[in-house]
Amino acid sequence: MGTSVTQYPYGITSPSYVEFGHKLEFSSSNFPYKVELSRLNLYRGSVSTTNSKVRVRRICALPDIDDIFSDLIATPLLDVVENPIHLKNLTIKELKLLASEIRSELSSIMSKTQNDFKASLAVVELTVAIHHVFHAPVDKILWDVGEQTYAHKILTGRRSLMHTLRQKDGLSGYTSRSESEYDPFGAGHGCNSISAGIGMAIARDIKGKRERIVTVIGNGTTMAGQVYEAMGNAGYLDSNMIVILNDSRHSLHPKIEEGSKTSITALSSTLSKLQSSKSFRRLREVAKGVTKRIGMHELAAKVDEYARGMMGPLGSTLFEELGLYYIGPVDGHNIGELVCVLQEVSSLDSMGPVLIHVITEENQCTEYKQPSEAMENQQEGSFDSNELLYSMHARTYSDCFVEALIMEAEKDKDIVIVHAGMEMDPSFQLFRERFPDRFFDLGMAEQHAVTFSAGLSCGGLKPFCIIPSAFMQRAYDQVVHDVDRQRIPVRFVITSAGLVGSDGPTMCGAFDITFMSCLPNMIVMAPSDEDELVDMVATAVHTDDHPICFRYPRGAIVGTDHYTRSGIPIEIGKGKILIEGKDVALLGYGEMVQNCLRARALLSKLGIELRKVLLEDLDPMFHSSLPLMDSLMEELSGDQLFYQTNTSNMHCQRNSSLLLG
Repeated sequence: MGTSVTQYPYGITSPSYVEFGHKLEFSSSNFPYKVELSRLNLYRGSVSTTNSKVRVRRICALPDIDDIFSDLIATPLLDVVENPIHLKNLTIKELKLLASEIRSELSSIMSKTQNDFKASLAVVELTVAIHHVFHAPVDKILWDVGEQTYAHKILTGRRSLMHTLRQKDGLSGYTSRSESEYDPFGAGHGCNSISAGIGMAIARDIKGKRERIVTVIGNGTTMAGQVYEAMGNAGYLDSNMIVILNDSRHSLHPKIEEGSKTSITALSSTLSKLQSSKSFRRLREVAKGVTKRIGMHELAAKVDEYARGMMGPLGSTLFEELGLYYIGPVDGHNIGELVCVLQEVSSLDSMGPVLIHVITEENQCTEYKQPSEAMENQQEGSFDSNELLYSMHARTYSDCFVEALIMEAEKDKDIVIVHAGMEMDPSFQLFRERFPDRFFDLGMAEQHAVTFSAGLSCGGLKPFCIIPSAFMQRAYDQVVHDVDRQRIPVRFVITSAGLVGSDGPTMCGAFDITFMSCLPNMIVMAPSDEDELVDMVATAVHTDDHPICFRYPRGAIVGTDHYTRSGIPIEIGKGKILIEGKDVALLGYGEMVQNCLRARALLSKLGIELRKVLLEDLDPMFHSSLPLMDSLMEELSGDQLFYQTNTSNMHCQRNSSLLLG
């Protein structure tokens, strides 16, 4: 164990403990480098070796990745960068070379692992500049959403594990406090970084510390109201912090050709105009020259304010009115310019909140193939061909839903779609193309989407509000107050319900059954197969006196036909017995019904007769389904067993309804 002292600005020193050891030999069949690797872990303060040992065990437990890194790329500069401290003495030329090597490596990994790194490719130079200027982990660097952070992960000691991204026991797809000390705040859902950054800045001030707080947000997250709430509060509190707005053509929206309708808000449109505004840049340069020549501080400040104010509608006015000092736009791929701006801003002790507007381009991939091309050119035998065919041709829940809704929309011109939250499922594009004036993609604005849908319904339309389960949580107050309390018939389509695999816990949709079914006027449904989903779409279309929702997971749906029939509205609150039996009864809801059917097949081999009960929906407070459940409990006595299978804690909801009823 060796120690060293790192000198930071403002007299801040930090003891560093360097732990050597855990030498592991990796062959080309399970690790990207054909060298003996010595783990080097850098910690602030005294840290036990437990985390290192756990990490080593996880590395060894990861699956083989033969051929993932068969085409090694030369990265001589990146190979000597173990952590951000090694960036401090690099020249601008060397930083440019480092950024090029990081981009090449990310592009290579992207082409082999099928992960999408486009957002991170857009911010490679920005990430390098940030870690060159600031002193993480003493300075706190917060990232809004995780897609921007992969270059950050490479530079903060996680390069050797990048091939495990979004895999079991591998790296998280987002920043994670439990994964690295360089991740001061977890990022999964967008628009939270400024709020967290303000909190850290105020805590720093109260404790008399002087570290820098830097938050990096994307233009996609500027659609969310929390961003403006946080900016307004930052301006009022006037605490020193730096907000970097990554204005990239990449956001959580599909790429749309120029000139076509998009979901981009007025702010995003303003930022796009700023990108092409050369007059603003020239005016700022003139103002800078004037302020340098004039010694009078007040007059110089007025000149600078005048220069920024003249271009008010094109960008700075909005942020200035919120209390943030606006700087920009800055070329996000010019490391020299980025370093210069960041160094100047970091040297100001009493600046208050500053917003640096950085322009980046998403199309920064190198010569490596895109994931789709790599998939087409994979060699035979590198993966299960049956699994590939299944994933390419399987009919998904969204496919079935969209086809069913299109059939209903052909007959009913009042049907519209309101989409919010994550990246839009390609299936929804079919409805958009068929009915362009009846499709509204609102981006990361779930709260607005819910109340907007309520307004559409009050105006006589039949809105289907589509929001992923994890993001429905953000709009729950609007669901309760603006929809359910007023019995407004909004049809909620809750996608990505349940576990979501590689997206991790931040995108897990495990709570919607409970928080939706406890509402007094809400009908909650979940299809177990294609036929039920089609019928639930028809049920939602014909429900005009209260709100209704249905949830479905990602992936393939069980069904026998590749065409959609006309739906038949189901009777609300009435379960049904699918299979008669006498030994065991299973109560299923949603996709878990398929697991029950598989369990029946296994139990039948043991001579156990199983009764299968299906709940198609949960009516208000679960009351209409209680007689069915109570009769089953009464009928099943003695040694007979009763099991309830579900994707959430339905039994807790039932107990709550009994107490409230």
